[in-house]
Amino acid sequence: MLFIKAIFIGCATGFVSAFFGIGGSSIDTPLLRTILHLPPYLALGTPLPTAFATVAIALLVYRREHLINYRVFGWSVLGGVPAIIFGSYVSQFFGGRFLMLLTAIVLFFVGIDFIFRIFWKKKKNGSEKKRENSSAGKILLVSFFTGIISGILAIGGGLFLIPGYNLILKMKIKEAIATSLLVVGTLIIPATLVHFELGHIDFRVSAALVCGVIPLAYVGAKADLRAKSSTIKFLFGALLIIFSIIFFFSQV
Repeated sequence: MLFIKAIFIGCATGFVSAFFGIGGSSIDTPLLRTILHLPPYLALGTPLPTAFATVAIALLVYRREHLINYRVFGWSVLGGVPAIIFGSYVSQFFGGRFLMLLTAIVLFFVGIDFIFRIFWKKKKNGSEKKRENSSAGKILLVSFFTGIISGILAIGGGLFLIPGYNLILKMKIKEAIATSLLVVGTLIIPATLVHFELGHIDFRVSAALVCGVIPLAYVGAKADLRAKSSTIKFLFGALLIIFSIIFFFSQV
């Protein structure tokens, strides 16, 4: 029964992760905690290996559309890798329940900020026209702080990279999603190694999640390409808000 539940969780997160350009750990963690009742640290670390499947499949779709910004990717990896290693080691000094509640709070405010900025932008000029401002310093700043938070919470970082790319670097939402996935796929490697060393990964559950992720990640990436950018941004923010509220009260 646990294996079947994990497959269904993988199906849901595979689609959502590919559609929104996130690795999936931020969504898997609450579901593994509330549905499979995994201990907090295992709920944090177990989804990390699964994210490789999501990223690889989704990138097959995004790469064909030439949506990946390799310059932003390079600087993001430079700033994010050392930060996520540091954050992953620091995670062991926080209580598991505290990390669960922190995950929910962070997701809630990111979602609120994302939706607020969408409507504020529409009110200001009625369009999504942006001039990209991806200076190396800004990219390093976004990736460094994303890396630390991602390491502590054992997530790939897409939840923070996408708003950072879109709102700070002024990248278009679909380009931000595609580039974020490639960065997440790279940052997951050191994070997975550190959390494995700390004993935070149940590979049996990870394998079950992959069984659900593989078919639905491709569908999610295709659906993203067909959707309007404003729709994607609104759904992304709404998803974070609703999910964070439910997860927070399940852990209080």
